[in-house]
Amino acid sequence: MARLSGNRVAWEYLADDGNTYRVAAELALVTQGKQGGALAAATVPERPNDFTLRRCTVSNAAGQSRTVVLYAPDAALVTAGTSINANVGDDSATLTSNGGFIPEKHARKNVTKQQT
Repeated sequence: MARLSGNRVAWEYLADDGNTYRVAAELALVTQGKQGGALAAATVPERPNDFTLRRCTVSNAAGQSRTVVLYAPDAALVTAGTSINANVGDDSATLTSNGGFIPEKHARKNVTKQQT
């Protein structure tokens, strides 16, 4: 498949605490209607810099995978087996949700840090 456009749009993100924030989202992904959310007005406050977004892992049988943002906790991609077309490397592919999500405040580990 051809690479999807990287154009971005202002999108609403519904946080677990009930607040709605404005974030930048990939238009080619959110128009598929599987991540939740909606177009954001300029009056919606921007997300705080230290706020980590909720994410979901999607993959396919070819071993390709990536994480995508879930803009609402009840987004379709929370359900295992739901598919979405997304860019992987220099191409795009159909990827399937592994189910569930990575929570907002999940700490990320630095995998490049090495001990001597």
